[in-house]
Amino acid sequence: MIQFLLRTVLACCLLSITAAGTAATADQDENAIRETVRLYLHGTSFNVQSEINQAFHASSRLYLDGKNDAEWELSGPEYAKLFSQEKAMQFNGRHGRLIKVEVSGKVATAKAEIHIPQQGVRYVDVFLLKKIAGNWKIVSKSADREPAAPRQARKVLLVVSNVHQYPGTKVNAGNNFPELAYTYDAFRKAGYAVDFVSPEGGAIPLEMIVTSDALLKKHLYDSDFMWALANTMPVSEVRADDYAGMAFVGGGAAIVGIPDNKPLQDIALRIYEQQGGVIAAICHGTEGIKNLKLSDGTFLIQGKVLTSFPDAFINKESPVYKAYPFSAEGSIKGHGGIFRHGASGKSHVEVDGRLVTGMSWESSVGVAQSMIRLLEQ
Repeated sequence: MIQFLLRTVLACCLLSITAAGTAATADQDENAIRETVRLYLHGTSFNVQSEINQAFHASSRLYLDGKNDAEWELSGPEYAKLFSQEKAMQFNGRHGRLIKVEVSGKVATAKAEIHIPQQGVRYVDVFLLKKIAGNWKIVSKSADREPAAPRQARKVLLVVSNVHQYPGTKVNAGNNFPELAYTYDAFRKAGYAVDFVSPEGGAIPLEMIVTSDALLKKHLYDSDFMWALANTMPVSEVRADDYAGMAFVGGGAAIVGIPDNKPLQDIALRIYEQQGGVIAAICHGTEGIKNLKLSDGTFLIQGKVLTSFPDAFINKESPVYKAYPFSAEGSIKGHGGIFRHGASGKSHVEVDGRLVTGMSWESSVGVAQSMIRLLEQ
């Protein structure tokens, strides 16, 4: 009996070790694939033939649309030669970003979005990759081309939190899914690229997922959108210069880990002060902007009109409030902001200069539209 138990324990340990090793390998593979696509994106944006060749397998095939939509087939090395060595490391106007990666053993697919505003076009590149001799290489690529407005080269950054529970409690916290979906959808419909950033990067917790809402259901089953939420950018990888605006999304998780994050504050202030960009927050996302200090030492929100979730609407009998009592209204007033709110369940947006705030998730579209109006003035 003892021998049986020992064998069982040993088998379980081996299974755990194997599972951990498999997970680690999967992470390593996805990171390697990201790097391969990064080489392609950077190489094709800055005319670096060596990076393009490094991304493609020597025998890779590309199937593209040529002049007058004629089929155009060429190899990776032939494709690399289209980018002039004489202009190496000079930006050529291509704005690229990775949208999605899916790995299955030693093969994978990836999708990227390319904007070329000077030509008024947008491409969606789809790659087939294979792990060959330990290295991930693009073995095939195709692309779809469509007209695009110049503003599609503009990007906005949505800030989310990695926190899963309120501090000192076992009460779950998350990022507000309706705010994420509706804000993202409004920007995408207007032709803006959207990136998600969190302090740590990677997958984030979600709350308020309602499948009876058609738009929320659509985004819940949108693999590209959900991949973006599972693979948020760590703040360390964000270049403020890439973004025209930045919005702090709400939800219980937004009040923890975001307000005192110095790198996020630096990015927001660079966008706002140095680039003349727009800063926004939805509902409890105002916690992310309350500590922003301008170069003159004053709080960004000081003397400005803002909205957020008001004290009047708080259910003080809720388990969340009892475990972690919190007032977004109090935070705003405590930092010199002028607080206003509208009717419960309705959109209410305040715009004060280049600062936009929304009262609740119902204000998500209004916040995005207000940001767009400011950005296009």
